[in-house]
Amino acid sequence: MTTTYPFVLAEDSALKGFLAGLTVSDDANNNRPIKVWYGFPDVEVRDQIFPYITLDLIDIIAGNDRQTYGYITDTTNLGTVAADANFAYTNQIPVAYDLVYQVTSFARHPRHDRAIIYQLMNKFPSKYGRLKVANPSGSDYSMRSMFLDGFVKRDTVEGETGNRRLLRNVCTVRVVSQMTPDAANAVATRLVSTVQINSTTSYIPSGLTPVPPAVTHS
Repeated sequence: MTTTYPFVLAEDSALKGFLAGLTVSDDANNNRPIKVWYGFPDVEVRDQIFPYITLDLIDIIAGNDRQTYGYITDTTNLGTVAADANFAYTNQIPVAYDLVYQVTSFARHPRHDRAIIYQLMNKFPSKYGRLKVANPSGSDYSMRSMFLDGFVKRDTVEGETGNRRLLRNVCTVRVVSQMTPDAANAVATRLVSTVQINSTTSYIPSGLTPVPPAVTHS
């Protein structure tokens, strides 16, 4: 079964898959895999085995320069259902956004570091980059334009790394995206049904004390 994701999560998954399968070589291993992890907040259980790559979403920018208005007609209801030639759906043109990611590589070995730079520059060319992103139903995909907006070295040798060298490369990558008006309206118009004040939770982390309920004096 194919797992599908909505706006932002779809691009997260696509970018992680796009970087999967990279390897480096050295005297001990000719095919050493480069793990790819989501950055902070990190919910993945992982071992810090070098080399590896992290992905962080650092900005979402309105794509006003390419935004158009009107309606489009298709047979998949903007990718939310399987195509059916007997039905046609009319929807507003989606809202344009740019998703900005920070792609950071970590290595200990200079040869690994240079091999990673070479592969990242091939994955993220300054022009004509593309990212394959599945639609919400998983029935089709779109090829999104992708741009390398920046690259910087962030190597450290001592101090914060415990006197061990840490070779880091940071790429700023921009992915063209869009959100359907229905999805945007669902978030913007969501109403608060209940508000819990001073509610008591059964989960209190060790070493912490719950805040007592407020006392009102008449």
